[in-house]
This record gives sequence, structure tokens and C-alpha cells, in this order.
Amino acid sequence: MTVEETRAVARSYFDELTNKQDVDYADRLFTQDIAFHDPAIVPDGVAHGVKEVKGFFSVFFKVFPDVHFHIDDFLAEDDKAAIRFTWTGTHRTEFLGIELKERRVAVPGIDIFHIRDGRIAEVRVAFDRGHLLQQLGGINHPF
Repeated sequence: MTVEETRAVARSYFDELTNKQDVDYADRLFTQDIAFHDPAIVPDGVAHGVKEVKGFFSVFFKVFPDVHFHIDDFLAEDDKAAIRFTWTGTHRTEFLGIELKERRVAVPGIDIFHIRDGRIAEVRVAFDRGHLLQQLGGINHPF
């Protein structure tokens, strides 16, 4: 793959899947054996296969129905891409045991994509889950 193709596939993750909330786009975006690592996936932080990834996003979009991802930085080389993002959204249903408070959140993070045959084969998401939970009113840091 060219760097431009890698960039296009990685960008479509945000343009088509997350910002349009098109869960069915996952069937075209990911390899069937996708390994999706995200600290928001409970209990173990990983979804295997397209069906599990679609299940995760279906729940995520119910919890934050107005979610929007903004790309802050975008790096690509060969079949890999790294994108620093900030997502915003409003908490609209119970999440991780936190009752509905309809709080608006802003969460910075980074995704690292490995692309194979024009599809995403692995995603590694990093963000501060404690920061998200604090914004939702679920925890408070003493300092």
C-alpha cells in the first residue's frame, strides 16, 4: 500500500465509522480477524472480530449519540497510521456503572492502525479512562 492509501483507510475510520456512526461500515473497514484494543471495552479492553467491534460501537454510539472525533495530528508510514484525536460527546445513558447525568465530555487520545490488504487489521486506542470517568462524575482525583 502507498502512504496515501494508508491515510485514506485510517481517515475513513473517523469520517465514515465514528463521525457518521455507520456501524455497518465496519464490515468494509476491518479485516474479519480485527484485533481492536481500547480501554473503554470492558472488562478486558479488547474486541476480536468484526462482530465484537460492531457491538462495541453500537453501545458507544448509544452512550454518546452526538460523538464527534476531531483529528489533531495524523502520521502515516507504509501500512501504519497514528492519529491523535479529541472526541467530544454528551453522556446520554448509563455507562460503566455511572448514572445518566448528561455531561458533555472532551477526551484526547491516540489511535494506531495496522492496515492489511486495504483494511484495518489492528487498532490500538490510548486515552486516559480516569479523565473520562472524572468528567462523567464517576470519580474525583484528590489532587
